[in-house]
Amino acid sequence: MSGLPGDGAGRQRSRFTRVMLYNDPSGLLSFWYSAEWQLQVESEPLPRVRLTPDVRDPDTHMAIAVSDLGAPLAPGEQPAVLEGVREGLAQLDRCEVHSLGEIAVGSLWGVEWRCSFDVADRRCWRRGRLFFSDRYQYAVVFQGSTEERFGYWRGMFEWTMLTVGTGSFDAQRWLADHRLGLESSTGERK
Repeated sequence: MSGLPGDGAGRQRSRFTRVMLYNDPSGLLSFWYSAEWQLQVESEPLPRVRLTPDVRDPDTHMAIAVSDLGAPLAPGEQPAVLEGVREGLAQLDRCEVHSLGEIAVGSLWGVEWRCSFDVADRRCWRRGRLFFSDRYQYAVVFQGSTEERFGYWRGMFEWTMLTVGTGSFDAQRWLADHRLGLESSTGERK
């Protein structure tokens, strides 16, 4: 036993104690993440972020990257994207694809998958998502260095994945907009 969270036989789950908002300076990417995680950012030419919840286990991480396709994805190109993901997964050592399909991220089209594969002497587990907005591709991938580590961090990784947005997030404006819904027509809070 390595002493890392999620390595035991118990059904432990990771928990948020505090979250932070990341807004990329370019205005292309935003997401919420655990304040305890290590955040590494490359902003040139486009945002690339790596989140590591436990620096003792760098193979358990989340990666988020934005790519400029030069033009919006055409509807006829969707099958090619799905096939490209399939081909990419096939290049992983002894990859077993647990799920792969099309998704909608709000009004945006995307592809999502879950798989496991070998790295050195262990089996890693991964979940990934690609989605497209305007001329940009957003790739969000999280993985655990083992099935146990994947299971332990999965809830927090999935929540963070669901908060990935295609622009800056204005928390003050969001709060103001949602406060309005809490007041009745007489000005009293509900």
